[in-house]
Amino acid sequence: MTNLQRRSLASRQMTTVAAGISIALLSWGMDAGFEAAFGTGSVSRQLWRPGFHEIALILCSLMTLLFFVRYLSSRSEKGFGKPKVSLAAVLLPKVREHVRAQAVLESVGDAITMQGLDMRILYQNQAHIDLMGEHLGEYCYAAYQNQSGVCPGCHLAQSFRDGLTRKTEKNAQGALGLRFSEIICTPLRDASGSIVAGIESIRDITERMRTDLEIERMNRELELRALELAEANRELESFSYSLSHDLRSYLTRISTAQQIMDQSPEAKERDLEYPLQIIEDSCRGMEELIEAILTLSRLSRETMHPEEVSLSEMAQEVALLLQHQELSRQVEFSIPLGLQVMADRHLLRIVLENLLGNAWKYTRGIPVARIELGTGLRGGKQFFFVRDNGIGFDMAERDRLFKPFQRLQSAQGVAGTGIGLATVERAIQRHSGVVWGEGARDKGATIYFTLPQDDEG
Repeated sequence: MTNLQRRSLASRQMTTVAAGISIALLSWGMDAGFEAAFGTGSVSRQLWRPGFHEIALILCSLMTLLFFVRYLSSRSEKGFGKPKVSLAAVLLPKVREHVRAQAVLESVGDAITMQGLDMRILYQNQAHIDLMGEHLGEYCYAAYQNQSGVCPGCHLAQSFRDGLTRKTEKNAQGALGLRFSEIICTPLRDASGSIVAGIESIRDITERMRTDLEIERMNRELELRALELAEANRELESFSYSLSHDLRSYLTRISTAQQIMDQSPEAKERDLEYPLQIIEDSCRGMEELIEAILTLSRLSRETMHPEEVSLSEMAQEVALLLQHQELSRQVEFSIPLGLQVMADRHLLRIVLENLLGNAWKYTRGIPVARIELGTGLRGGKQFFFVRDNGIGFDMAERDRLFKPFQRLQSAQGVAGTGIGLATVERAIQRHSGVVWGEGARDKGATIYFTLPQDDEG
């Protein structure tokens, strides 16, 4: 016990003794007055010459006073012996806990806000203030969305209803470009388990999304390269087939013509026009086949130069060229005006030359030949088609339609390399389009294809 505490205890004890003595003297005087009033002598006599019972009363009062003083002294000593718990000592741990929690919320890097059940903003860390502005005390739907009530589909409101943590991803155009965010909403509960508020964490995942998109782009490129490699392998197989079959057939015909010319002198005197014609036709066929193979091979390597092209004008040019090459034929062409596409001009020319050229060949012998270029919608996207009323083909053979050197039964006896439609498919694929065909024997054929729309670039 310190000196200050001892002095305080002695002062309290003196005060208690003085109060006790005063009470004893007062009771003594009151007793003398009562005795004088009831005829047992004067007041002065009772005060200065008290009787036995007055003395006994005074002694009892003094004994009670001493006991009371001792009791208070012992309580005071016990009180001074124990340290007092100050308000600061009680509050200090709470303050430290608050500061620690504040430091954690500021250091996590995510934008964090706390909102009450009424959607009023109760807390924002600095990252959230930097991202959304300071809106403490405001309603979140008014501060962030300029709404008069809770936003439809609010993920935090859903967490309040079902008590579950929710995660969602959003994107928005900002000053730094398109940004992606991951938002996590978690309900906060009190000691009884009741939801009292909600905490919302916003994390910028733009770089992660960009990485994911880059990986996805690279995967698509790898898939495209794999498809191109598979297509190149198929072309090599087709080329091997062509070397072993088609080109060999031309060489066989040339060799046959040579044998006819090398026969006996009597045979040489005969007309040589037939074998010479065989040689000329075979050489021309070989030249066309080799050129077609080279064209198909170059399509995969040529650089694309997309531009706006008039499909109608280009089709009319090809139709006029076909008619000029065979003036004896009368073919009705139907080509609508104003068809515009975004395409590589050179590749598009190859597509039209092959499709219109095939329609021209396969309508030979038809009394009233008709060739139509048209357009339509499929699944909300525009497509184009070339239709003729020629010999057509059996739909059971449509799987062979775009394969190199795979001549259809209906095409037997018609001049051609067997590469035209394969070339069309490759050119359309370079435009990220698709091509397909429909037809029937002796009822014509239609070849459909798609090209990028203007808004697809």
